[in-house]
Amino acid sequence: MNMQENAFLQKPDEEDVVLGNLIQAVFDDIWWLIGVAAFVIMAAAVYCYLARPVYSADAHVRVETNDNTSQALTQTQTGQTINSGSSSLPTDAEIEIIKSRGVVAPVVSECKLNFFASPVTVPFLGSLASHFATPGKPAKPWFGMNNYAWGGEIIDVDSIEVEPQFEGQNLMLTALGDNRYSLADADGHPLLQGTVGQSASGNGVTLLVKQLVARPGTRFKVMRANDLGAIAGFQSGITVTEQGKQTGVIQISLENTNPDKAAEIANALAQSYLRQHIESKQADASKMLAFLQSEEPRLKSDLQHAEAALTEYQRQAGVINASDEAKVYLEGSINYEAQISALKLQITTLEQRYGNLHPSLQTARDQLAQLQTLRDKYATQFRNLPQSEVKAVALQRDAKVAEDIYVLLLNRVQELSVQRAGTGGNVHIVDAALRPGDPVKPKKVLIMSAAVILGLILGVGVVFLRRAIFKGIDDPEKLERVAALPIFGLVPLSAEQTKFDTGSRRRHNHDRETPILATMRPHDVCVEIMRSLRTSIQFALMESRNRVVMLTGPASGVGKSFLATNLAVLLAATGKKVLLIDADMRRGKLERAFDGERQPGLAELLAGNAGLEEAIRHTRIASLDFIAAGKRPDNPSELLMSPRLQQYFEGLSRNYDAIIVDTPPVLAVTDASIIGKLAGTNFLVLRSGAHNESEISEATRRLRTAGIAIQGAILNGTPLRARGYGRTHYAETEAYVDA
Repeated sequence: MNMQENAFLQKPDEEDVVLGNLIQAVFDDIWWLIGVAAFVIMAAAVYCYLARPVYSADAHVRVETNDNTSQALTQTQTGQTINSGSSSLPTDAEIEIIKSRGVVAPVVSECKLNFFASPVTVPFLGSLASHFATPGKPAKPWFGMNNYAWGGEIIDVDSIEVEPQFEGQNLMLTALGDNRYSLADADGHPLLQGTVGQSASGNGVTLLVKQLVARPGTRFKVMRANDLGAIAGFQSGITVTEQGKQTGVIQISLENTNPDKAAEIANALAQSYLRQHIESKQADASKMLAFLQSEEPRLKSDLQHAEAALTEYQRQAGVINASDEAKVYLEGSINYEAQISALKLQITTLEQRYGNLHPSLQTARDQLAQLQTLRDKYATQFRNLPQSEVKAVALQRDAKVAEDIYVLLLNRVQELSVQRAGTGGNVHIVDAALRPGDPVKPKKVLIMSAAVILGLILGVGVVFLRRAIFKGIDDPEKLERVAALPIFGLVPLSAEQTKFDTGSRRRHNHDRETPILATMRPHDVCVEIMRSLRTSIQFALMESRNRVVMLTGPASGVGKSFLATNLAVLLAATGKKVLLIDADMRRGKLERAFDGERQPGLAELLAGNAGLEEAIRHTRIASLDFIAAGKRPDNPSELLMSPRLQQYFEGLSRNYDAIIVDTPPVLAVTDASIIGKLAGTNFLVLRSGAHNESEISEATRRLRTAGIAIQGAILNGTPLRARGYGRTHYAETEAYVDA
């Protein structure tokens, strides 16, 4: 098997590890995820509760094929139909008409959509308070804010007219009590005072308030919009669509927070469209009727002349028995001439109505040219008829055609008279809008479902963002690369030690003793791991120049004091003579673990105020001695730099198998650098997830700059989770302890 195949087989395992790490990272900060998700879900729930419901109402109208000329001008008495153009439904054009200003403007005025009046409320709190109020019974103000509305207020403005400079401004209406009110402009300048039910005028404003229920001092915003702006706003709020394709059924729908108002406005818009359509039809009918009435005398005269000419010819020539061929020619000629005459009348009508460039007019002219061509071709087929028969047929044809056209005219005049007087048209209301029962917004189920998904996504994002920005490195391999140090041990986070620390904080004022995990819970997983670390330290001491072991860290809170104490106990348990020194003369508290006093200690020893016999204390643990930090000095660094420290280390190394020194953080003070120069073995204690790359690099750089050789790092506080060999090691340790 070659290297490429090996890499291919290993890749899924690496992907599984990465996925496992990501999942574990989420579980490490699961409470952040739950908190963010709960916040999003709660915000969505509050929105669904406070949001005003929105209702949708719709009306349906039917548009039939447009009838501009009627059948009376497009069909002769012989039944021949004249094509007047496209017969497709004019739905698209009618949709635009419905949304036009001519149809919308009357609705805006009728339904009073060009102004509004609403109470002034405190954001969020006002919406919340209004849910607990009863309409018509103003609620008591919260927090003494009397000028705001807190639910239950009612204002009904019947009309308002303002000068152009006040259009679009939020005028402020204030209830004065006893059905009186005052109105001010946006800058607070008074405009008028009025009484409910009576029209009031002043400073370019005319206002009529029909009803006002509010506490004295409650303010309302009143705004009169520009008519064009109100129309445009209403146009953007309506939806006009065709139901299906080429059905001619148009749906008019709109939304409103008041279900009754939504149905009222939808019906008003449908009625306005129907009224505009009927008025347009009646106006067209009046114009066409006037034109046809003006044409009636001429067509009647043509009929009289044609009948007179036929009568005179029959009187002179006598009765002529037409041949079969002449009868055929007569019938065909009548059809062609009737259609041509009717089409000419239609063209004249269209010219009167639409002008000279309308598409229907061009279509009619093309049809006229085709009919004339067909008539001429038809006439050539009967050129061999006798002249007497041809003249008789022509006179009969002219009389018949004149009669047909005149009858068509009379029929159309009657039809237009009915249309002008009635309400006919090609638009009908199919369904009137009804009051909706259920709101269409907010869609609570959809919002809450989306909130759950969004909350989880944001929660995961916050977890990873927090991990990237605020959380340090917790991968041992990455720590080794950053610090350029071997990891001597992975010390897990002990649940028992956490309980001890919590209990010590609670009884801090009564009992200063701090429990030692190695003595209180000797079979804890954390203690078992530290026993392995103890072995590594013993091997390191065999190769060091003295018996002094320094434990330090980049910053405070990494657990170096915890490790120093427990490692000292574990080393003493093997029968070795161990000395634990608290070298943190600034904040050291190791004496609490041994129920002792802080002084005399290292500070007094280095200052020459105490001897070794006084400073060294025997603990309750066999083979373990302890030197406390002593009284907090003003110059701890200077004391550590005195030659006494080196002398004591050299003397004590002859009497003890191991001297463990707990020092302050490297990045905080220089104490660790001073002690590290004298120690034979130095360890950098790191806490899982507590340091970033720059902090670790700076700590190691300072120690190495001071000429201190660091044997390795100890990673403390690692969670019990899938972390490579760490988890396997923990599992084996637990099995051993249980056994």
